[in-house]
Amino acid sequence: MDIQSAEIKYFSLDSLWSRDMDGVKHVKVLPWLSVVQAVEGSYDIRIGTKKQENTGEGGFFIAPAGVRQSIVHRADPHSGNMRARWLFIDTALNKTDRPERLFEFPTVLPRRYEKELDGVFDKLFLADGIFEKYSCIYKVLDIVFAAAAPKEKRESEAMLRLSDYIGENYMNKIRIEDMAGLLHMSHSNFYAVFRRCYGMSPIAYINKFRISVAAQLLRNTDDTVAKIALSVGVGDPLYFDRLFRREYGMSPVEYRKKI
Repeated sequence: MDIQSAEIKYFSLDSLWSRDMDGVKHVKVLPWLSVVQAVEGSYDIRIGTKKQENTGEGGFFIAPAGVRQSIVHRADPHSGNMRARWLFIDTALNKTDRPERLFEFPTVLPRRYEKELDGVFDKLFLADGIFEKYSCIYKVLDIVFAAAAPKEKRESEAMLRLSDYIGENYMNKIRIEDMAGLLHMSHSNFYAVFRRCYGMSPIAYINKFRISVAAQLLRNTDDTVAKIALSVGVGDPLYFDRLFRREYGMSPVEYRKKI
């Protein structure tokens, strides 16, 4: 795969350290490529319709943007701790392409890359200056792409347009009719095609996308819950609370306090 340019449009670093995460399951749809390390404990991870894998302690998983992630936390059996750290990246390759359109990423990073990526993560999470951080992130991408395989067959342009449409409009009202019209499909045909591609209904996908973005905002901003709910396209605070509890097993306020 000939990559002429790679632009980092957005990145976010975060970490987790908890003693009460064992067995906790999260299902997410994120708008960024995720590179996640289980520092202590491990993850059972399933990406889209692929088989479930386990990272092992110290292992990494890679989750493409816009794809369902089913994650189960497995605390270290001796310490009871679950420690993790992760990098979210929005990258444009050759100016317009997203990495997940061009590459098939392994769910769990092969062991031969693990030590090198662990060292880069150490430097990245300790870096103070923005230039050092960007240097580390490009090295992360270099390792991740080395472990990936070029896609032999690209996804249909129709589904790529739909993915872009949801990513650009999740903060607004999105109707099934609008998405079906974008792909020139009937309502019923679109619903069936969407379920086959994403393993869930269009409404469930959009809600998971919104709540995943909201969780990131709860972690990294001081915005009120009501403001965050509105910013991800959920105008009713009670409905937002119900959606959040369904995904994370706690209210947005409880989640913010816990992390």
